[in-house]
Parts: sequence; structure tokens; C-alpha cells
Amino acid sequence: MDADTLRTLAARLEADREFIRNEEMTKQVLVIPFVKALGYNPSNPREVRLEYTAEFTANDGKRLPDRMDVAIFDATGTRHLLVIETKPLGTDLQGRSPQLARYMGQLQDLRFGIMSDGCSYHFFGDLAKPNIMDATPFFSFSLDDPKLDHEEVARFLTKFSRERFNATNLVTEAEDANYRQLMVSKLVRALRDPRSDDSFLRWITEGVYEGKRTKQVMERLTRVAKEAVKPSIMSTLSDDYLDGLREQMREAVGKTESRVDQAPVQENAAVDEPEGGSASGVVTTDEENQFADLVRQACVEAGEDPEMILVKDTTNYFNVSFRTPTRWFARFLVMKNRKVIVTRVPSEEARTLAPGFQIEDAPAAFGVSRVDVESVEVARELGPLLLRSLAIAK
Repeated sequence: MDADTLRTLAARLEADREFIRNEEMTKQVLVIPFVKALGYNPSNPREVRLEYTAEFTANDGKRLPDRMDVAIFDATGTRHLLVIETKPLGTDLQGRSPQLARYMGQLQDLRFGIMSDGCSYHFFGDLAKPNIMDATPFFSFSLDDPKLDHEEVARFLTKFSRERFNATNLVTEAEDANYRQLMVSKLVRALRDPRSDDSFLRWITEGVYEGKRTKQVMERLTRVAKEAVKPSIMSTLSDDYLDGLREQMREAVGKTESRVDQAPVQENAAVDEPEGGSASGVVTTDEENQFADLVRQACVEAGEDPEMILVKDTTNYFNVSFRTPTRWFARFLVMKNRKVIVTRVPSEEARTLAPGFQIEDAPAAFGVSRVDVESVEVARELGPLLLRSLAIAK
């Protein structure tokens, strides 16, 4: 599982959301592609079994069948790796996991389960006590979360992939994640209110105050401890620390620009696929060269250095950028039944800069807005739009 695959799943969710009306559609349209993205083959019953049935013992001692939407097995087809309980898209998943808990209780080799509505995925384990599902998930994410860190989530999901799944390692890592979160919560609580944690207050004042600890003294020490928190944090944020943080942010921005520039069109993605190009090479057409000339001419007329206007052809689109290939500002694509010019300008603003043209939002993998054109010749009329996109890129 990589970050681009995760973005494709999110794009499909956004494109098909209004048509997914029940649990079965949620499973087939969203959850099964997620299983495939993890590297498992839903067509291979040795690996994946839908509507998987097992028995559990009821309170009266009777053995009753219970059904799980998706069960994933190891290469032998005998050991349970993961089960997924699916709910209709849009379901509030809080408190809706008793069936998942039964499965984790009755299948002795099962350590992990997922509750999902196709958008949100909650990962449960039996970390506190074997074969008793924890009350809260140890990891959760939602594909429609605008702040979702796709790289971080993809790294996590890779550990559950067919090639990497190792229950022992996963249990250890999940336990560490739980411990880490508990430590963070405890530390934040203590820093905000030192008196809320007596052990923290004793630790921070140890060797600082040696006298008798009366109620008045403790109140005084609590006040002083609270006053010491901010300068302590500021001292921790040394120049070296801040320089490292800035470098991480620069790298993150660079990766984001690179992903936008290089994002492939993947199978089943909810975008139009451009024609032309192949895995073996890229052929630049006369029309693409003409597009580059027209865009460069508009930039030069606006006072830009022509040496700063770069071009790059890819299998998905023809790219015009400023100074570096990742800082693109105009793209030309030949679709199955249409030709479009893509820019970084939001659609609403683009319509004011190019009145009379058909403009709509572009698929996220390609850009921000796109203009339908009959030929690249109309780029002569799109100067204001192209220059605005250049300004955004710069």
C-alpha cells in the first residue's frame, strides 16, 4: 500500500459516495478495493473469504453460527490474519463492534479486526488480554479527512499487507502505539495542570523544595510548576531543534509538489485517462510543442525570462513549469473525447479570467481547474489565466 493508492481510494469514495446506498454496495465498491490494495486477492478463497461463517457459544451454551463480512487468511488458508466488519457508508462506528468482538473471542489465532463503513477504518486488537477485543481501536483513519497524512497511514497499512503481515510484530507495535499515546496524554495533562498528577508534581519539585509540604506549600509549588512549563518548552525548542523542524517541513512540501507532478493515473481511479504515451516511452506531439511555444510567448510578453519556462512530457500530460519541473503551472491533456488545459487556478477565479470557456474542477491528480479547448491555438486567449497560474506556482 502506498500513499497514491490511498489517494485513489479516497477519490473513488468522493466520486461514488452518492450512489452507495447500503452495506453490500459499501463492501463491494469500497472495502474490497481496500483489501486488494493491501495485496490480498478476493478471488482466491484461500486468502479471502466473503460472508465468512464461524460458530460461537451463546450464554445458554448453544453453538450458533456468526457471519463476518470479510475474513483474510495466511498463505496456507488455515490461519486467520484479519477480519473486517462492514457497515453502510456514513454509519457512526462508535459502539458498533459486538460482532467483531465475538469473532476475536472465538477464533484463538485471530489478533486483529477492522470495523469500517468504507470511509473510516478502525483497527482493533486484543492487546490488553488475549482473545478479548480492546474497547477502543489502536488506530483509526478516514479517507475523507482533509488533514489525513497519506504517507503515514500508508506506512501503517503496509504492515498489514500480504507481504509484510507479522502478527507478533504488529502486536508489539500496536502496544507501543498505545503506550506512546497514554504517555502523551499523561504528559499533556500534567503540563496543563501539575496538580492533576501528584506523582508528576512530586518529581518536578524533588530536589527543588526540601521543607515540609503543607497544603499552602503545595498550592505554591503547583503555581510555580505551571509557570515553569512554558520556559521549559521554549528552552527545549533550541535553534537546532527548530532548524530540524524547518527542514522536515521543507522536505514535506517538496514531496507534496513532487506527488502532484508525478501522480500516476491508476486503475479504477475516478479520473479521465489521457490518450497517448506508454510505459516504454513518451512521444511529444507537434500540438504539445505548439502549446509550449504559446505558453512561453505569453510569459515572455509579461516580462518573464524564457529560460525559466521549462517543459516536460509525461505519459499522462504535457507539463509547462517555472524554474523546476515540480513547479508546474500549465498542463495539456488529450482525453478520449476532449482536449483540456489544466492550471493551478481555482475554477471560480478561472471563469472570471477566461470568460466564455467551459471550466470545471480538475481531478486532484492533475491539477486544480481545467479548460475544455478545441485546439491549443486558444492558449493565445488564455493569457490572463496562464499568468495567474504561474503566479500561484511561483
